Amino acid sequence: MSLLVRAACHSGLKWHLLEAGYNFQFSSAGSASKGSLHSAIRALCTSAGPDEPEDVAAMRQYRDSKSFRRRFDGRVLLHGKESNTWMEAKLDGYVEGSLLLLGQDGLVYYLVSEDLKQIDLSNDQLVGQLFGEGSWEKLMQPLYTQPAGGELKHVRMTPQQFRSIFTVLREAPPPAQP
Repeated sequence: MSLLVRAACHSGLKWHLLEAGYNFQFSSAGSASKGSLHSAIRALCTSAGPDEPEDVAAMRQYRDSKSFRRRFDGRVLLHGKESNTWMEAKLDGYVEGSLLLLGQDGLVYYLVSEDLKQIDLSNDQLVGQLFGEGSWEKLMQPLYTQPAGGELKHVRMTPQQFRSIFTVLREAPPPAQP
């Protein structure tokens, strides 16, 4: 079975096999209880043992094929096929199923999913499945703000501001009164 899994991983079919109901043996008896299912499957698919490092080249190849990158701090960068630009992605902290995007020019965009309540940006397979085809670029909307009495302006942020915000799609609740 592990030969089939390894061959399928290199062709990008790992999760299709999982969804089809193939059963995997964990590398240790306690690994399922420790929440390392993803790591155990990744170890199988990268030909690495439970204590061996992941196949970095295979992960990079998968990410390139799905038009995204991951920074060293884990943040996701999506590549727009039509615009040929990179956008940093993060979740909005209050609005379920929403994603914020920061363009290289500092302009902020958003996507809101009607079907997904949670998006796990830490999972490469999910990121590849959701954004790999590039259709997200046509669906993203510019985020506007309207200063008091002024006209609409496209929100612009520095990368540091973008990374530090929790939400921009909903106002934070007022502080509790003692």
